[in-house]
Amino acid sequence: MNRSTPMKRTGFATPSRPRRERAEAITAEFQEAWLRSMSTVPRGSYGPAKLTAQPKTVARRNPQLLAMAAGRPCLLRVPGVCNGDPETTVACHSNLSIHEKGGHRKADDCYSVWGCARCHTWLDSSYSATGAQRAQRFMGAHLQQVLAWRRIAEDAAAPEADRKAAQWALDQLNATPVAQDAP
Repeated sequence: MNRSTPMKRTGFATPSRPRRERAEAITAEFQEAWLRSMSTVPRGSYGPAKLTAQPKTVARRNPQLLAMAAGRPCLLRVPGVCNGDPETTVACHSNLSIHEKGGHRKADDCYSVWGCARCHTWLDSSYSATGAQRAQRFMGAHLQQVLAWRRIAEDAAAPEADRKAAQWALDQLNATPVAQDAP
């Protein structure tokens, strides 16, 4: 369309000068208020200025507890996945947020289970299972893990470092041993 051709009327009138100036003023006021409120929000947060970032919890780590997994049986035992080879067993950490897992933070060591290399891979990056299936498998294995830690903590023949690590995990979980002579 060249400039000499008259434009069609659309039925929409351009706002009058006072209305347009008022709208621009309101927009400018809003932008200033928004910038003032955002200056008090921690970087990376888009919530109201009153919200503050929650402090991160200190990770509870126990290298001996993780080292104990070597040579142990797999507790995850995912059907069709588990290789059953104790030589590949490692401590597999929970991927559940209730266990303080989030972002680049690994769950605490007390929320780990013994798992073979294939089950560990399935737990961490399975596309063949839903998150609920992986959570259910982990929680069942973790119950067995707590029972195994109880046996180790009470076994006088177990190495002292293993007994201490197992007791540490039980203490972190508040999983007191079951009394042997309870009625």
